[in-house]
Amino acid sequence: MYDEYLHAYEKISLGTAGVVMGLALVLLHVLALLKPEATKNALRQAATNISAAQKLLVLDFVWIFLLLLDANWNPLTMNLFDFNKARSILLILCPVICGVLLYYNRKRELLFPRALGLFLLLMALVPLTAAFLKDPVTRLLIPCWWYPVLTLAMFWVGKPYLFRDHMEQFTARPLLYKVVNGIGAVWGAAILVCAIAFWY
Repeated sequence: MYDEYLHAYEKISLGTAGVVMGLALVLLHVLALLKPEATKNALRQAATNISAAQKLLVLDFVWIFLLLLDANWNPLTMNLFDFNKARSILLILCPVICGVLLYYNRKRELLFPRALGLFLLLMALVPLTAAFLKDPVTRLLIPCWWYPVLTLAMFWVGKPYLFRDHMEQFTARPLLYKVVNGIGAVWGAAILVCAIAFWY
């Protein structure tokens, strides 16, 4: 009855969000364990990868633009409540800010950590919405993973040099690298099992 008033994120079931998130975690962390040198090199170079940063930043702002755009065909339109009157201004500012960031951050700053942090902040809303106030209690596997990630993401947006430092320390310690990726793979597997067994 109320489905037409729900945002697209709210229509995603806990089971679907769990399967996608679990598979993503398992695949990414297993791949990192199977190809450690290639992954470490990519992580070390990521902070200064201008091409990847520009593409990711454009994706971020397209996503934000769709959240702001109020159109019948757009399922991502978000209700801004008291800020609905400012929607048109925000829609104008969105590409302007994106263009400014792309232009002024080409060489001066570490753009990729900012773009990645913003992407993670946007992406987290999908599984966190799916898990919000749902049963069973195993749904807490989702927010317990995302809250530390979001904390890091906010630091990377505000202080992008921290991403570079984190990746250097992470890749320089073989035990830490294996433990973190091992936990990530196991956590993803746990989410996947719970999603299939309990969340649908």
